[in-house]
Amino acid sequence: MLKLLVKTLGLTFYQQHVGLFLVAFYLLFGIIQGYALIDFHIALLVSICSSPLNFLMLLAVWFLYAVKCAFFVKQKLALPTYQFTKSITSMPPKWQYTLWTKLYGFLLLPILAYTVLMLLVSVKHQFYLTFLATITSVILIILLLVGYTYRFSNFEFRVSKIGGKLPSVKVNKPFWSWPLYHLLKEQWVMLLVCKVVSIISFKLILLVFADVGNDIRVSLTALFAVVLSHAILVFNLIKFDAFYMAFAKNLPITAFKRLLGWLLVFLLLLTPEFGLLFWLNNLKVLQFANCLFFCMAMMLALQMFVYLLKADMESYMKFLLFFFFIGMLAILSSYYLIFSLLLIPLAVATFFWRYNTLDLKEIA
Repeated sequence: MLKLLVKTLGLTFYQQHVGLFLVAFYLLFGIIQGYALIDFHIALLVSICSSPLNFLMLLAVWFLYAVKCAFFVKQKLALPTYQFTKSITSMPPKWQYTLWTKLYGFLLLPILAYTVLMLLVSVKHQFYLTFLATITSVILIILLLVGYTYRFSNFEFRVSKIGGKLPSVKVNKPFWSWPLYHLLKEQWVMLLVCKVVSIISFKLILLVFADVGNDIRVSLTALFAVVLSHAILVFNLIKFDAFYMAFAKNLPITAFKRLLGWLLVFLLLLTPEFGLLFWLNNLKVLQFANCLFFCMAMMLALQMFVYLLKADMESYMKFLLFFFFIGMLAILSSYYLIFSLLLIPLAVATFFWRYNTLDLKEIA
């Protein structure tokens, strides 16, 4: 049963989140030159082990990742294709706990690998309190995940009683804002994880290249990492649009208005990062406009890839890697404006073609 869960749940989890792992891999190993890579990571580990604030920040990232794993497992177990997992509830509780512990051990491999490095650094530099806190935190996370999974898989038939109803406030939601409300209501965990990864990667790139000065290419590199951090969100938003909002083609809403709506969605989605950019960097108005234009072009490009690949997650993730190298080449060679000007017409033409001719059921 464990092998079956690893193949159906574990590998699927890594496949669906390969974009986040690629961004994290680039931030940890791609932006630092080879000869300084080991020194950088040792200094990073020492700063985490020696500073309670840094340790709590890392713990928050681990916790968000663990919550994402738990909700992913819960969502998959509710699907008809995973009905075979119902047989797990017939096992003795001890066997169930052991099975879920091993599964989450596989899902938490990135955390466990970094935990080993932290323990080694803690012992070497005599941060014994951090050593105990790290072990305790990891064990607590695993126990919470296993207990939560055991509870909802064995007691999902119980009906919870609500003692009273809180007054609700009805808000008229514009049609273009429905994808944002979908994220806030149905996929808030993924949104929160993506935002944490996005902001951390953005800040880390700016810190690494702090000695470069006011070079717009540094800001664009950080923003490109931000865009890639939202790749999974864009994919899910297009799926939501195809499944729940396809009726808009029968309404008096033009493709141009729909495109403007998507631009507003992308702009609001990246507003926190734009605020950080404006606050941390002393960019001129023209430089900030270039950054904004570049980000919108990259987000439209992600949308275009989903349409062209018909929401095939595996092909989408593979194409993101190619897109990452092309985008970084354009930034480093200072052809980012030309790259954006080439992508926008292609993305707009693809959107109009999709709106007028593509059957949305193909990507729903």
